[in-house]
Amino acid sequence: MGKNRLKYLITDKIHPSARPLLEELGIDVDWYPDITNEEVGRIVDGYDGLIISTKTIIDKALVDKAVRLKVIGRVGSGMDHIDLAYCRSKGIVCLSSPEGNCNAVAEHAMAMLLAQSNHIIRANNEVKSGLWKRFENTGFELQGKTIGIIGYGHTGSTFARKLSGFEVEILAYDKYKDHFGNELVKEATYEELIEQADVISFHIPYNKETHHWINKDFIKKCKKRPILINTSRGAIAKSTDLLWALENDLLKGLCLDVFEDEPLDKGEVNEGQLYQKIMAYDNVIVTPHIAGWTEEAKEKLVSILVKKIEETVIKQGKR
Repeated sequence: MGKNRLKYLITDKIHPSARPLLEELGIDVDWYPDITNEEVGRIVDGYDGLIISTKTIIDKALVDKAVRLKVIGRVGSGMDHIDLAYCRSKGIVCLSSPEGNCNAVAEHAMAMLLAQSNHIIRANNEVKSGLWKRFENTGFELQGKTIGIIGYGHTGSTFARKLSGFEVEILAYDKYKDHFGNELVKEATYEELIEQADVISFHIPYNKETHHWINKDFIKKCKKRPILINTSRGAIAKSTDLLWALENDLLKGLCLDVFEDEPLDKGEVNEGQLYQKIMAYDNVIVTPHIAGWTEEAKEKLVSILVKKIEETVIKQGKR
């Protein structure tokens, strides 16, 4: 390793192309995918850059130890586990790559919706168990339905494109965007969306403003007993209120790829028994936070992030 070369630490299991791509930029790479947050804190003072995914928490204490740190690269979209304001105050550039998995997440949301509308998972399990229930598994078609999208960024807009061939009306609401409506999607107010939508899919970041967005009050305002899809962040939904909605038959279906506790037995927010009660309902489809975790997305997430590091940090001399 050269004396003047940059040194980056990768702290998670990401696509293996990360190392050669960074090395091409003149960066030496240490890669410890199983390293703990405490261990990162002990060695971070020796690195110019951190490449992280979801498990490494960048708080003030860690930043204060990172005396050489110039850049944090988040492989993915959510930045809620990074103290962005404190990083900026220290001159640390924080980058992410939400464009890398927006197609994967949109396809996953589409798959969950189709599985829900045709009872595919339940019917599959029944047939494999020797049961033949045709009448009980009568589904419904998407054609003519109104699909609501909350959050019209990379993933929300991609989800709209996936829906474009299903002859549905698409309403989208984004507090921070306007004038995005077109022949595919109608820009709607929040009130219009929750009153008219048969399906509501969330594609928003997690922050103080979006914490527990899906709660009793939100569900009570929905007029059509909708299918809810959450592939964004678990804490956008209040889990106890999801169970309340299911118990009171206020949802036609529920599709969750993300949870307040991951894994479910973590128990920091809710007891695992709560999730078991939610999952006991036939109209609930769950997956273990894998919506954006395809082989193609893993590679795109890395390549886009490294390109941003090259353009924003390396070429501009913010070394």
